[in-house]
Amino acid sequence: MWLILVFTVAILGCVFYAFVRFGHTGDLWIPIAKEHFAAVVGLPTAALGSLCIVLVLRISVGPLEFEAVGFKFKGAAAPIVFWLLCFLAMTAAIKMLW
Repeated sequence: MWLILVFTVAILGCVFYAFVRFGHTGDLWIPIAKEHFAAVVGLPTAALGSLCIVLVLRISVGPLEFEAVGFKFKGAAAPIVFWLLCFLAMTAAIKMLW
């Protein structure tokens, strides 16, 4: 899991660097990136941050289980629900602060 996270961050970093370094000739994306910075950078960062939180919880606690109002998530569903809740919380924070 950590290998996937590190690999994804490395690849996305290289793509972003190449986009900034070689894709600026048209000057089309710079105003869009400045105007919608929260969507261009904030949401992917929130997704990776949520994945980090879920992975750290899984490593430190073990198999994750989630129980809420009449719902009980075990196995593969629990990390997905945790990731979704973390991502939605970070997205709401980005929306409130931006």
